[in-house]
Amino acid sequence: MSNYFIFSDEAGVYQQYPSNKHRSSHPFYIRSNVIMSIDDYRQYQIDMERISGMYEIPYGEEIKWADLWSKEKKKPRSSRIAAIPKGRLKGYYRTVFETAVAKESTQFMFTITELQNGSCYLMNDTVYRFHLQDAFERVQMDLDNTDGFATFIMDELNVDTIKQIKSACHGFAVKGDFVKYKNLYQGVLIENSLYSPGIQLADYAAGVMNGYLRGKIVSPGNYQFATDMYDEFIKPHLRCHANGRIVGYGIVDIPKHTHFRGQLESIFDA
Repeated sequence: MSNYFIFSDEAGVYQQYPSNKHRSSHPFYIRSNVIMSIDDYRQYQIDMERISGMYEIPYGEEIKWADLWSKEKKKPRSSRIAAIPKGRLKGYYRTVFETAVAKESTQFMFTITELQNGSCYLMNDTVYRFHLQDAFERVQMDLDNTDGFATFIMDELNVDTIKQIKSACHGFAVKGDFVKYKNLYQGVLIENSLYSPGIQLADYAAGVMNGYLRGKIVSPGNYQFATDMYDEFIKPHLRCHANGRIVGYGIVDIPKHTHFRGQLESIFDA
C-alpha cells in the first residue's frame, strides 16, 4: 500500500475585482501541489536537516522563495537573508529541488488563475475551493482502484480563509461531486511552513511557476532563474496524461473555458 502527502502552497494574491496595480503585481494566482509518498517524505525530512546544516540555516528559521526577489529589490526580509549572497541562495533552492526530485514518488501539479486580463470574477472562497477541488479530483483519479491513501497539507493562512477552505474541502470530500473521494483524507490539514520541509518545497514550486509564467507571458525573456529551475526540476516531474499532455493534468486552469487555457496549451503542450 502506498500512502502520500500532498503539500500545497500559493503564489500571487487573488482578488475578485483587482485594480490595474494589483493585476500588474499579481498577474496570476497559483496553487502548487507537491506529491510525495510518506516513505520518501520521511527521508526527505532527514535530507533537509542535512541541507539546513550545510547552508547554516538555524533551527526555527526558514528560507522562502520570496527572499530571492526581496534581495533583488534590496529589501531583504531580515538581516540574516541580507547576509546570504544571492548566488548561495540560488544554490540552496537548487539543492532542495535536486534532493526532492531524486525521490521516486515526487510529482508536481499546479492550479492557475489568470488575473492580468480580467477573465475571472469569482468570489475569493469560490476560487480557493475550485483550486483545491481540482487537485483533489486528480489525486483521487490517480489512486482509484488502489489501496493507496493521500492527505492534503497546506500552509497557514488567515483564520477566516482557513475556515472557508477547511469547510469547502470537507464538504466536497464527504458529499463528493462526480468523483468519490474514497482514497483521500476528508479535508485538508494545516501546518506552519516553518516546521514543514514539504510546505517549504511547495512554496518554492509555486514561486518557480509564477516566475516561469511571467517570463513566458508578462515579460518574455526575463525570469531566467525560474525558467531554468522549471526546465530542470519541475517539467520532468509534472503530472501528465499517458500521451504526454500537461494542461488539464499537471497544469489546471481555473476557471475553465477562458482564453487563458489556449495560452497555457501553447506554453506547455506545444
